[in-house]
Amino acid sequence: MKLKYLALFSLGMMFSASSHAAIGPGHVSGKITNITSISSGLLIRVGANEVPESCDSGRVWMAISQNKTAMTSLTLTAWTLGRAVTVYTAPTSTGYCQIHQVDPNES
Repeated sequence: MKLKYLALFSLGMMFSASSHAAIGPGHVSGKITNITSISSGLLIRVGANEVPESCDSGRVWMAISQNKTAMTSLTLTAWTLGRAVTVYTAPTSTGYCQIHQVDPNES
């Protein structure tokens, strides 16, 4: 009986630790799984390299422009704390999907 409960507990822990993302036409929600910086701003990845449906350029990175300092600060804070976010983007078929809002999820 104890083995059964241990197996269920272990299985539950595996699924709770994974990074799931919810995708919509202009947004994606989940944990930030990677960040990097380029000369024009900050690039982020959410979940298992998920992007909103309207971003069909084939790139898995989404960009925050260098001049959006409050959004960059909020994103870096969420990344550091391991918080999930919802990222809203403008549609694009070329280049990086441009982020216009980052909303940290309450947890």
